[in-house]
Amino acid sequence: RFRTPRAITVRRLRCGSTDPVLKRADAEFCCGYSRFRDRLEGGVEPTAKIFVPVNIGHLGTNVLAQVDTGAAWSILSQDLIQALDLLTVADGSVTLSTRLGLLRGGLLKLPVTLLADGGRSLAFEGTFFVSPDWTVNQSFLGYSGLLDAIRFAVDPAVNHFYFGGVE
Repeated sequence: RFRTPRAITVRRLRCGSTDPVLKRADAEFCCGYSRFRDRLEGGVEPTAKIFVPVNIGHLGTNVLAQVDTGAAWSILSQDLIQALDLLTVADGSVTLSTRLGLLRGGLLKLPVTLLADGGRSLAFEGTFFVSPDWTVNQSFLGYSGLLDAIRFAVDPAVNHFYFGGVE
């Protein structure tokens, strides 16, 4: 039997002294936010996207990754795959349909930190598709195994990407 979900009131509050955060009436919605970029320098995409600053793996290198809620899995750029030496552990057991066609690779769990411009950064573990055949030098944060493990919201009026853990 279908039940109408309870309405959740979301309002803008202040976290600490000056950082805006979203809170639900019954819990904190997010712990921080980052300013996202609409485009990458030298990018060829004609439409705006959402690129957020992240740290993936244990390199200590921050990168801009595209948020892609339609992606089956998150995927790493070739630069990150090589820097983290992940090709040796990508077993080829998974096939992923991409804009480049079908790719074989493996799924790996890696530490991820969404970097905050306000509030607190969020560290958690995400699942990434790794393939030697992925030739695009761009990382994507997909829904399964990463975005579905956190709370997130986008405010396009000020280019803020809000995020928080799911407790």
